Amino acid sequence: MFKKLLAACCLALGCASAGAIDLLGVNNAHDPGTITRDGDTYFNFTTGTGIWYSTSKDLKTWAAGPGPVFATPPAWVTQKIPNFSGSYWAPDVIQMNGYYYLYYSVSSFGTSSSAIGVARSLSLKNPSWQDLGIVVQSYGGSAEVNAIDPALFRDHDGKVYLSYGSFFGGIGLAEIDQATGKLAGSVTTIWGGGGRDIEAPYITRDGGYYYLFVNRGSCCKGVDSTYYVEVQRATNIRGPYSGTRTILPVTDGKYRGPGHIADLRQDGCHFVSTHYYDLTDNGNAKLDIQRMTYSAGWPVLTRNFTDFAGCGGISDGVYAFKSRLSGKVFGVAGGSTADGALVQQSTDANARYQQWYVIGHGDGYYSVINANSLKSLDDYNNSTTAGTNIAQWGYWAGQGQQWRFASPAAGYYTVANQLSGMVLDVQNKSTADGAQIIQYPSNGGTNQQWSLIRK
Repeated sequence: MFKKLLAACCLALGCASAGAIDLLGVNNAHDPGTITRDGDTYFNFTTGTGIWYSTSKDLKTWAAGPGPVFATPPAWVTQKIPNFSGSYWAPDVIQMNGYYYLYYSVSSFGTSSSAIGVARSLSLKNPSWQDLGIVVQSYGGSAEVNAIDPALFRDHDGKVYLSYGSFFGGIGLAEIDQATGKLAGSVTTIWGGGGRDIEAPYITRDGGYYYLFVNRGSCCKGVDSTYYVEVQRATNIRGPYSGTRTILPVTDGKYRGPGHIADLRQDGCHFVSTHYYDLTDNGNAKLDIQRMTYSAGWPVLTRNFTDFAGCGGISDGVYAFKSRLSGKVFGVAGGSTADGALVQQSTDANARYQQWYVIGHGDGYYSVINANSLKSLDDYNNSTTAGTNIAQWGYWAGQGQQWRFASPAAGYYTVANQLSGMVLDVQNKSTADGAQIIQYPSNGGTNQQWSLIRK
C-alpha cells in the first residue's frame, strides 16, 4: 500500500524516478543556466567567481572550462556593488544577432541592490567576451523587482524575453532588443512580490501555454536548503499565471533543494538542467539533468531515462538550410527586412539573412524565423497551389507559417508547410544563385531535400 501511495504522490507532483543517469567528471553547479551548444560542445554556465562554466561533448561527462568569463570585474560592477565578492550569480546564455549573449547578475546577499549585466562573444568554444554593461538594475527598495536570476526565452515569433527577480518585488518580464541585448520595453511584474520566497524564474512554451517555473523556499544552505520548484501556466507570456503545481519537491532521494530550471531543446526532446544538494556527498551542489515531457497540459520531469538520444525532432537553434541538389542555402533576397520579400537560394556567405531560428511548438511543427529580419518563413498568401513562392512575413501564427520536418535520407530533411502539405522546393531544379524557393508536392527529388547546418 505504501508503494502505491508513493507512486501516486510522485505522479501528482511530477517527481523523478530513481533510474537517473549519473553525470561524470566536474559536475558541480549552482544556479545553472540553459545548457547551450556551440558546434560539438555543450556549455554549462553557473554561479561562481568570474562566471564559472563547464563543458561536455555528450551531456554526461563534464570538465571545467579553461578559465572564467571575467578575469576582473567590469568597472560598472564595482561601482554598483562596492563590496562585490567576485561571484556572479545565475548566468544564462542565448544565441542571437550572430553572437552568444551571456546575462549575469551581481548583488549583495539578502538585498535588492542588484544589477543584471550582459556580455557577448561570437563563439563559446573560442570566446572573446565583450561586456555591454547593465541591462536592468534595482536600487535596494523593498518593493523593487530584484535584478538577479536572469533567464532568457525565445518565443514562437522569434521575440526574446528576459525574466528575472526574487524576494521583494517578485518576478519581472521584459522583451529584449536583439540588436543591442538590452531591454526593448518596460518591465512587467508577472508573479510574486510582497517579500514572498519566489525567485529564479524560467519561462518556456509548449503549444498554447507558457509555463513559468519558480523556486520557493530558501537556497544556499546545503543539506538544510528548502528550495523546491513550482510551475504555473498562462496563455499570454505576461500572464496571468495560475494553477500552481510542485514540479520538484524539496527532497527526492539524494536530491535536496533543487533549483534553477532551464530547458535544452534537443532533437525533439526537452532536457531540463537544475542544481541540487547531494545528500550522499556532504550537501555539495551538483548539476542534474532530467527529461521533460508534457501530460494533460502540464510538464512532467523524470530521471528515468538511459541516454540523451533524440526524440525524433529538430533541435531548437540557428541553421542554414543547404540544398542537396545545388549545395546553396536559402535566404531572404537582398537581405531585405520587408514583408513579402522572396526567399531564394544563393552561395553560403554566412550572412544572417541566410540563417534561420528553428523553434519547436511541441506538436511536431516549428516556426522558422529569419535571423536578420526576425520575420517568418511564409507560404505566401496562404496558398495551396503548387509552385507558390515562399517569402518572409511578420509572424502571425497561421498554419502557413508552421513547418514539419521529415528525413527521407540520412542527413537530409524535407520541410512541409502545415497549411498546404507541400514541401520547400528549388524552382525548376535550378542550381543558380537567385533561384526561387517554392512549395510543391513531395516527389523525393534532391531539389526538395535540405541539410541543416548549425550556426
